[in-house]
Parts: sequence; structure tokens; C-alpha cells
Amino acid sequence: MRAFLTSIKSNNGLVMLVAIASFASLPSYGEDTIRAAWKVQEIHLPYFGLTTHYSCEGLRDKVQAYLEQLGVRKDAVVSVGVCDSISGPAWHPSVNITVAHAVPANEEQAKEFANDANRAKLIARLQRKKSAQPAVTDEPFDAVVKRVTLFAKDRSNTSSAGDCELLEQVRRDVLPKLDAKVIKDGVRCTPYQGSVGNPRMEVELLIPVPKEA
Repeated sequence: MRAFLTSIKSNNGLVMLVAIASFASLPSYGEDTIRAAWKVQEIHLPYFGLTTHYSCEGLRDKVQAYLEQLGVRKDAVVSVGVCDSISGPAWHPSVNITVAHAVPANEEQAKEFANDANRAKLIARLQRKKSAQPAVTDEPFDAVVKRVTLFAKDRSNTSSAGDCELLEQVRRDVLPKLDAKVIKDGVRCTPYQGSVGNPRMEVELLIPVPKEA
């Protein structure tokens, strides 16, 4: 959560510095719970951009950052796929994403996921990351809808060309496979030009019911 300081004068004239939260990027949660299960898969994301180019490691880090903004499991693994440049910007880089994500599922559907022949191999890959994330189980659980906003530019530098084309390709190749639904889409990219303002999209996806602090 981002915050900024502002001064407020109290009734006795004392000026206080108060931290005010900026809610523009805070996620919101639905009230209704949904039975869900972990679906584990590998997603291939090729990237081709005309305006912004990345090194292979840079693309990996950008995609990892978008996954973190979405709030998927912290043990998600993003690795470099095809790389046509040893150093510096690449023309056709790609990444592979291994992720467990919540999808609506009853007991029978959860069993179908558990019988996936690739599931154990992919879960083992997630476990190698050694995060504090609870283990992926085969049992259904309660989940809620989470809404987040993804931005095409770092808000500390909105004059940059930004990641508009990358966000377009995440919308096309990644979000549908995460069962994520785009609610508001303001991302329109013009090749060879930086976008005016900071294009963004609002996305909804399922996550386990958050634990109370």
C-alpha cells in the first residue's frame, strides 16, 4: 500500500503529520466465498514489441512483477524461455511461467486436477523456489474474487514509453489461462510511440480467502 504524508491542524492549533493511504492501487475483495482448487500449469509467453524492448532477464523480471501485482502465489516461477541475445535488448524473447492459481472447482473437479500427469512435476518446480507459501494441496478451499489494477507504466516515470505492449500480451496470453477476467480495459498501444498518461486495466481473479491480520 502506498502512502503520503500530509499536515492537519487540530482544534488546539497543533499541526500533525498524518499518513494518508493512496487507495488507487489497493486491491478490493468480493464478499461471497467460492469453492476453488489449485490448478497448476506452465504458460509460455512470447514477446514481440515495436516500442519497448527488453533483455531476456528484464522481460522475466517485468512478468514476475505483474504476477506479484495480481497476487498469485509467491512460489510462481518465471524463467527465461527463448532468448536471441546474450546481452542487451532481445528481438524475440520469451518466458515460461509455472504457477498454481485458484479456479472454481467442486470435489470432483479438484480430483481431476489432482490426476493431471504433469501436476507433480510442476509442483516440484514451485517447491524449489523455497518460499514461505503454504504447499499446493489437492483439496478444495474457500476463495474470494480479488480486483487489482495493472498499469502500463511505472507511476514514478509516466513520461516513459512504458510496458504497454507487454501488458497487451499479458492480457492476451496469460490472464485467460489464470482464469482472470478483465473488467475495465484502458490499454491501447500505438507502435513506436509512448502512450499518453498511464494506460491501465482492472482485473478480477480468485484467491484463497485472506487470513485476518
